[in-house]
Amino acid sequence: MSIRRIGVLLSKELRYGFKSYFFIFAIVAPLIFTIFMNLLFGSLFSGKPKLGVINQGHSQIVEFLKNMESINLKEYSSEKELKDAVETGARDVGVVLGENFDSMIRKGELTKLTVYVWGESLLKNRAIVSSALLYQIRDIFGEKAPVDITPVSLGDADNIPLKDRFLPLIVLMAIFISGFAIPSASLVDEKQKRTIGAVMSTPATQGDIFISKGLLGIIISFIMGILILVLNHAFNAQFLLIILILFLAAIMASCLGLIVGAFIKDTASLYSVIKGLGLIIYGPGIIKIFPQIPEWIGKLFPTYYVMNPIMEITRKGGGWSTVNLDVFILIGIIAVFVAIVGVIVNKTRQQEA
Repeated sequence: MSIRRIGVLLSKELRYGFKSYFFIFAIVAPLIFTIFMNLLFGSLFSGKPKLGVINQGHSQIVEFLKNMESINLKEYSSEKELKDAVETGARDVGVVLGENFDSMIRKGELTKLTVYVWGESLLKNRAIVSSALLYQIRDIFGEKAPVDITPVSLGDADNIPLKDRFLPLIVLMAIFISGFAIPSASLVDEKQKRTIGAVMSTPATQGDIFISKGLLGIIISFIMGILILVLNHAFNAQFLLIILILFLAAIMASCLGLIVGAFIKDTASLYSVIKGLGLIIYGPGIIKIFPQIPEWIGKLFPTYYVMNPIMEITRKGGGWSTVNLDVFILIGIIAVFVAIVGVIVNKTRQQEA
């Protein structure tokens, strides 16, 4: 194995890969799907959390909140209207600022603030609104402004919005279409065009060829995973942990592509295999769309251990303690796939010899 030879082969893969149907499809398909879903649910260009306010005492805070670009603010005239808006999802969060709100804070009196929260709203939207409220209160009235915020959930907290139910499937598509299809299609293409023999006539080894094709799959898969999460406003404070899981997922997808590509001889057969493996790869994402299906069924699929940690972090605010078991299982699956690729490379090398 030579890093220089791998680099040369990887640059060749990048140059000629863009002409491949599979390469183009792997990039375009997830993007089109996520853009369609976001446009359908109106969230691609309006990712701001929606705050509803009743300003009974003409509080200064409301004027400052209006100037915040990170929040979509709307004022309501009655508490019933506000609660209805929150309960139906028209507003993520609703707050009633009483007539004496500002004066009580100035006097240093403990002020209780009831905040209505839509049960289906995203955790990040709630966090943004709560942070904005506290920031404005303390910025105007001082760091020690005595405010006690009590959240009240309205609507069905267990009912996941349809857009969020599709996100796991979109993420799996982004990672596995590129990570799986690109290296497998590249190997099959080399076989069909009989160019792999020409490559082998150079100092390049079978290991160099497999690694270069695998690296291309990892790179594209990793980039697509990040891009899809960005388009869906799914990144949060656990950025590095999400990046780690995406990287591991890209390795898993690429190894699977190499394994399949090593055994397939033509493009038609590859199409059939990709269709056949679709249910196994995207099964956990499909199950997430239908909450009635027990979650334990999803755990039977290897890709569950890619999807679940990402969703736990991006949608539920989980951290390492929440997802570490899934990550360790994912690493174990990757180790098995890498071992299989190693066996294939050794057998191919022996056959060539």
